[in-house]
Amino acid sequence: MMETAQTFLENFNRQGHVQELIKQVDIRVALRCEQESFQLVIKSGGIFLLANADDQQVKGEVSGNAVAMKQLLEGTDRLRDLVRQGKLTISLPLRTTLLLESIFFLTKVEEDCAKII
Repeated sequence: MMETAQTFLENFNRQGHVQELIKQVDIRVALRCEQESFQLVIKSGGIFLLANADDQQVKGEVSGNAVAMKQLLEGTDRLRDLVRQGKLTISLPLRTTLLLESIFFLTKVEEDCAKII
């Protein structure tokens, strides 16, 4: 899952239009998948990952199986759809849920564009 998360970060950093969404955001969300866990930190207009970090500063959690987490990080399925289908569980405020859903979905690389790059 960490490899998929790293790919997500690379895609995010290439897309300036998505970075505008997080200029004033400061949150930490735990992402848990089977045996893996890390934090997605959004701060000062950037996103980075923390492995083995202290959960005291976490604002919420997204957890589920590896397939669903990969779909989320790749932007192929929306966060709330995965929750409705029972593939992911979340403990996040609605505003944070909507922000994360937007970030993941807008960061996905379209196949046509990926071929050009």
